[in-house]
Amino acid sequence: MHAFENLDVFGGVVSLDFANTVDGRATEQPVEYLHTYADLAAWSAYMGMIDDATAERLGRLDGGASLDQALSLREAIFQVFRAIGRGEPAPVAELDEVRLRYAEAVAAARLSPGDDGTFGWRFEGDDPDRAWWPIAVDAVRLLTGGPLDRIKVCAAPAGCVGLFLDTSKNRSRRWCTMDGCGVDAKVKRQATRRRTAR
Repeated sequence: MHAFENLDVFGGVVSLDFANTVDGRATEQPVEYLHTYADLAAWSAYMGMIDDATAERLGRLDGGASLDQALSLREAIFQVFRAIGRGEPAPVAELDEVRLRYAEAVAAARLSPGDDGTFGWRFEGDDPDRAWWPIAVDAVRLLTGGPLDRIKVCAAPAGCVGLFLDTSKNRSRRWCTMDGCGVDAKVKRQATRRRTAR
């Protein structure tokens, strides 16, 4: 079984999925999925940002400092997009953190054409930071190109606080996943109705 087999991937873009690698942030027992640098490299491969062979090579490196930078980026992404999802101003210090990591990433990248003919940032080599560089690029792409009005925070009262891009036609999605927080919310509503009816 893959290490991330039980991790729900529901963000819609890599940067939001990265923010969601802490599950149940507002609960008494949040779940952390990235304990080591090898976890980060494996997650990057799981999300298709690097291939498995690169992840294996990177996972053998001493990437402690890179993991620290990645987790700092993750928390900045979470704070920025949670604010946006709630219609609040994005926090300045966290925006600066995202900008800093983006600048580091593109400084190490090269522009090259993709299969669709457009150009994009490509990363090569075995620098430990390669595991998070594409995340920083994705976060800035979302910030500068949107759609920011479709970013939402899971409405589950249990403390999920998951971030996602609402791609529903009528923008009615409220929960990170219907079979997770959506079901929990419905069960709680039914229990409340039953208590009220009594």
